Amino acid sequence: MKTFFQDEFMNKKLLSRITREIKKEQLERTINEIDYLNELQAHVLCRCDFTDSQNSQLDFIKKVNNAKRQNLQA
Repeated sequence: MKTFFQDEFMNKKLLSRITREIKKEQLERTINEIDYLNELQAHVLCRCDFTDSQNSQLDFIKKVNNAKRQNLQA
């Protein structure tokens, strides 16, 4: 009976560590995707001639997305 509880304790530790690692990998993947989307947005802005009001709206959206990304990293 004693070994059963020891194994259960070790299994919980192992599973919690694996869960944290998976969440960290998913977060890193999401951050990389957001960075890529920001690059695409900047490229589109360079190629297309938007008006100033449209540029300011897109900048606001980009700032909001970056703030969300920074909150995820924290």
